[in-house]
Amino acid sequence: MHPEFYLFFSKIVRATVFSMCVASVLLGHLAHACKYSVRDVAFVDLTQESYAFLTISSGSDLDAIKARIQPVATAVFLDSNIRTGWLSSEDAVNHPGFQSNQGRSLFTGAFLYRDGLKPLPLMIPDEVNDVDTNRSWSRMERAVHSPIRQQAVEHLLSAYAVILVVETKDVQENARVRLAAQSAAATLAKMIPEMPKPVDVPPQVVVVPYDMIQAEEAMLWGLEMTHLNPDKPQVAVLIGRGRRLGPTLKGDEITAGRLQQILAVAGQDCECDLDRSWMQGPMIPLRWGPERQQSAYNNLGFDPDNPLVKAEISRILARGKNPIRVNGTDSIGSDLDMLLLGYSEEVLSFDESTIESSLTPAEPDATETTTSSDVSPIAESKGMDKKTVSGISKTGESRDTSSTETHPLSVAADEQTPSSTRSVLLMLSGFCIFAIVGGLAVLITGRSRK
Repeated sequence: MHPEFYLFFSKIVRATVFSMCVASVLLGHLAHACKYSVRDVAFVDLTQESYAFLTISSGSDLDAIKARIQPVATAVFLDSNIRTGWLSSEDAVNHPGFQSNQGRSLFTGAFLYRDGLKPLPLMIPDEVNDVDTNRSWSRMERAVHSPIRQQAVEHLLSAYAVILVVETKDVQENARVRLAAQSAAATLAKMIPEMPKPVDVPPQVVVVPYDMIQAEEAMLWGLEMTHLNPDKPQVAVLIGRGRRLGPTLKGDEITAGRLQQILAVAGQDCECDLDRSWMQGPMIPLRWGPERQQSAYNNLGFDPDNPLVKAEISRILARGKNPIRVNGTDSIGSDLDMLLLGYSEEVLSFDESTIESSLTPAEPDATETTTSSDVSPIAESKGMDKKTVSGISKTGESRDTSSTETHPLSVAADEQTPSSTRSVLLMLSGFCIFAIVGGLAVLITGRSRK
């Protein structure tokens, strides 16, 4: 082979190999960067047990109460983010959630507890000492299940987000807030196809009527919303596994523009500069059993309970910025703009005066759900007999894992990579193919002349 031809051909080969390496690195980096959205991250629970069902009684009675309540609690809180705990009245005053009771008379009862929140009473002393298993079951059930919470979670499995509206006695203000939520949902529905990872189902509006607030107190308490006779309507945006996205809006803070800003965040790339506290907002107490796990996998294309997924999400959250935390009770005017880092105004800037002056009823693709009827307890839907609950192992060994599946971690490349990225990769691939074909042509031509 002629030396000049060999030199030329070797350069062609090296250039081709280099281009292929660059394309591979670029593909891996961009596919990784766009793999999860903020909504996807909200489906991953890194804490497993966010809440505690704490039973408090005098030391002499605690063992007997624990023996009676533990089997019921194990069944009721199966597949939930609630664990059980036991405290003597003497030790309760040293617990972080009950330190404000120091100096007062000792008390007993059962409470739902989460760090940073005042414990929510669920059972008074007489109810804790009640030997009736069915009544104990019903009281514990309130912590993990309620009709509107059930509807919200079912929507979250497939919908982009849920706008939770909590009403007051003011009918006129309730109507204004509903209209703002419907308008925001309808506007976001038009924007979803242009987002990095589109979702088929648009935001859904779920309303908690004033007369249903008490039945939904555990959900509202977990979202850090007012659940005791609120004097102003409240709105929270929920995504993923019942996580709150951003702060709670109250009264005059509730506008279509601000709701649109919060909603727009859910569809963005999780690798952005968004405050990480937004991605790990408070989660409502809920059950997340095999059926919901499977539904989440079917809708997301990956298993949010997979340990590898959790490790990757943990890494993303750990390395991101976390400059600000917003208390939902504060005004969020300028703070919201500071939190929405990394997004262009083309997506998040809205003319509120124009929006509010032209508010119209929601379009068909933005669904509003209101309910006042109860939903049958999950124990009955599973065919579980409350009276036989005492036979359930205290360690939860009776849990049926036959329906749990191990799902592949990978997602189709077309679903992970946006169209602009695919265009770049196609260009690089075309260049590589051209270089290879050109080299072969030169080789064949050189041999034929020789």
